[in-house]
Amino acid sequence: MQATTERQRLGRRRRRALLGAAAVLLLAALAAAPSGSRASVDPPPTPCSPLLDPAQTRELNEGTTISNLALQPGSRLSAVMLFVEFPDLPARESSRALYRQLVLRARRWFAEVSYGRLRLDVTAVERWFRMPRDLPSYGLADGISWREHRAYLADAIAAADEAVDFSRYQVVYVVAPKGTAVERSPAFQANRGSGIQADGIEVRHGATFFEDTKFDPRHAANVLIHETGHVLGLPDLYDVPHPTFWRLLRFAGGWDMMSWNGPGAHFLAWQKWKLGWLDPAQLTCLDGPGSLTATVTPLERRGGLKAIVVPTSPSSAYVVEARRRIGQDAWLCREGVLVYAVDATVPTGYGPVRIRPARRGARDGPLERCGPLYDAPYGVGPGRVARFEDRAAGISVQVLASGAEGYRVRVVRSSSPPR
Repeated sequence: MQATTERQRLGRRRRRALLGAAAVLLLAALAAAPSGSRASVDPPPTPCSPLLDPAQTRELNEGTTISNLALQPGSRLSAVMLFVEFPDLPARESSRALYRQLVLRARRWFAEVSYGRLRLDVTAVERWFRMPRDLPSYGLADGISWREHRAYLADAIAAADEAVDFSRYQVVYVVAPKGTAVERSPAFQANRGSGIQADGIEVRHGATFFEDTKFDPRHAANVLIHETGHVLGLPDLYDVPHPTFWRLLRFAGGWDMMSWNGPGAHFLAWQKWKLGWLDPAQLTCLDGPGSLTATVTPLERRGGLKAIVVPTSPSSAYVVEARRRIGQDAWLCREGVLVYAVDATVPTGYGPVRIRPARRGARDGPLERCGPLYDAPYGVGPGRVARFEDRAAGISVQVLASGAEGYRVRVVRSSSPPR
């Protein structure tokens, strides 16, 4: 009888110990849970490979089909940088200093933003090549047509041909001296058969750099990144027909380098998917009626779920992603969940990506530094907007919580997209 009683006491002690341990584990789980929600475990999101058909929008669109014009560089983009002067405008700058301000930060940016999947290698020929004609004869100051651009690049390549083996490179960058009065630095792309012949290859991709790279070293690198984005097939996300600051950036603000490049922000998740820098396991899709709850990890970090995609037609979708002020995104003014619409049929410069903001940001706030739409992210907590809804599409997005891992988000749709 005494032995039985002792066994009962031991059993009660073990049960109390197990219950105490379970309580400790539960408290730890609650402490580790994202703020603003009870601890819960969501089912692993199903990987997906969303496709958007650009229809008749041939190039520089947000479609996922392989482009005939864009460069497909693989894991390494190899470029050569030439420095050119003119009979009427000799150079007075250091080619080495120009190379450093254009390239060094851009190289780090691509390494981070691509998660190490694209290495930007730029070989500088550190001398000034004399162009055969005076600057005005190239017709660049009043806007650069494709033919003018090709002629300018062809002369630069010919001037450097004895010193450079162009067969080693995929892209040619050409830097002009200060004082050209050419305000913008454009990218160059040519279809097969329309490029520039040199050293047994056809130069079809490049960019030329002018006055917008001369004053701010950070901005100079951002210009190179933006133009290289075009070389890779990305469209302009700013409003080309309306160049005033507030309207120019009304579609995507400073949230992507193909919009306003002042903050130097990452490409959006959709752009990274389009470029092959995200895997299907890092995206999940809500293709039909129902709901999906998942933790979206910050876009700036490697690994984890990066986007929830909600197709709205064969050519369009909503995308939900998370942004934090870390790494190359440290200059952003807000953190949280971005919701934006992507339409592959909209041409470059006319809003192929349009952010649906929680708030647009007060004009008397930090607008000059942060840009329009700086207050676009959704979040939880005092003063934050947690819910987005498109009633016409039957789609809603709610931020449930935020934590170290990212943002717990619920997406609901009431109907299937039209086919």
